[in-house]
Amino acid sequence: MEIFLYIDGQKTGPLTIYDVRDQLRRGDITPETRAWIKGMEQWQPLRDLDPLKESVEVHIADAGADEIAISEEEREILSQRVGVLNTEKPRPWLRFSARLIDTPILLAPGILLSHQYLGSETLNAMLFRTGTIPSFTDSAVFLVAIAVSWVITETLLLSCLNTTPGKWSLNIKIQKESGERLDFSSALRRSFGVFVFGMGLNYIPTQIICNVLAYLTLTKQGKTYWDKKQNLTVTHHPVNPLGIIIAIFIFTGSSMALYHFLGKPEMLSYAP
Repeated sequence: MEIFLYIDGQKTGPLTIYDVRDQLRRGDITPETRAWIKGMEQWQPLRDLDPLKESVEVHIADAGADEIAISEEEREILSQRVGVLNTEKPRPWLRFSARLIDTPILLAPGILLSHQYLGSETLNAMLFRTGTIPSFTDSAVFLVAIAVSWVITETLLLSCLNTTPGKWSLNIKIQKESGERLDFSSALRRSFGVFVFGMGLNYIPTQIICNVLAYLTLTKQGKTYWDKKQNLTVTHHPVNPLGIIIAIFIFTGSSMALYHFLGKPEMLSYAP
């Protein structure tokens, strides 16, 4: 998201949301500073922008930097009280964990359909490298089924529930920079982007490369390629112990259900 500021009669920008928060913390600007984001009809005070409405920097600036002294502990308490989204720093490992938790669920429809179409022997040969080498046609069918399964399942979850099991359990939220929920089209484009540029088409060598590139992009630019391209924002609330327990239960339960269906506990080696 690119933000433009109107300061002392001059337009400044584009700035990232992190730049704006830094300036608020330093006192260079105030919550009353006029700002504009693409799609807005007119300039508005920073306090009225959806991405900053609940920002701890705005609340602190309102209180007056010269009138209060706030410790890190007090800052954390304030953040939790006003429901501030923890977007100060990218959380690549948390996001990767959410994707890992979702993987068995998102791939399940494709694996089950492949089992019905290709048969257990051919499917096991592709998943576990056992038996005869699958034909090119069978491999292509399986890859297409996996891709469609991931993209469509995640799209439906994001557009209907605005989350996925992994993201929900780890308190991760995805929305448009305007604050709106993802519609079907936006969710579809994002899911496709994640599968191609984040998952590397679920092919292990390209998956490793894509994960490394996504990590570097996220830590340096604050956004992954697919979120930046669609002007989406990924935010994090604090993760509580119950959420971690639920996440483990979701991943273990969905994985074991697939293992039991296929009758191959060795499938654990397939999980990316």
